[in-house]
Amino acid sequence: MSMESTLMLALLVLCIVLNNYLGLYVSRKRGAGIPTGSGVIKSRDYTFYLIYASYVTLLFDAVASITRETYALPIALLGFTFTMVGIGINLVARRDLAEHWSPLAAGAGEQKLVKSGIYSKIRHPIYLSNLSCSLGFALISWNAIALLLFVLCLAAFHLRIRREEKELVAAFGDEYAEYTRDVPSMIPRLRRR
Repeated sequence: MSMESTLMLALLVLCIVLNNYLGLYVSRKRGAGIPTGSGVIKSRDYTFYLIYASYVTLLFDAVASITRETYALPIALLGFTFTMVGIGINLVARRDLAEHWSPLAAGAGEQKLVKSGIYSKIRHPIYLSNLSCSLGFALISWNAIALLLFVLCLAAFHLRIRREEKELVAAFGDEYAEYTRDVPSMIPRLRRR
């Protein structure tokens, strides 16, 4: 493997460590309860499984593209940019969500509607961050399988957001309905209304 590919692989590993472990560290430090593997399985949150499987497969495809040196460098660098932006959004969102963060669509226990920080600009920044990372992995891989997996991620996030928003309307009623009118789902408005 060339020096360029070795550096890209090291950068990819760094991205994964930053996104997963630093993200969990921020959530735990801010008071979030991190569910165990059995808690995730018992939740029957099938969108979680679909998203996670697509994400991990995209990651392995990116690693394979780097080790086989089948990537296109300019597109791979763009992929790393999307991945790093996603990581930044993830960390900010977890900080702002604090103890209310959960990897599952249905929150546990006492819930609070967080509308400050990044949540005053978009309703689902963590999903945006995961999509940005997934797009980054797909660009690093730059093949048909990665594109298909990214489309699968988009579909899974669409289903998850629809499910979660129904639960949030049930939990918070008019307050959440008003929030959905004022704050876009994942793409922030460029101008104030």
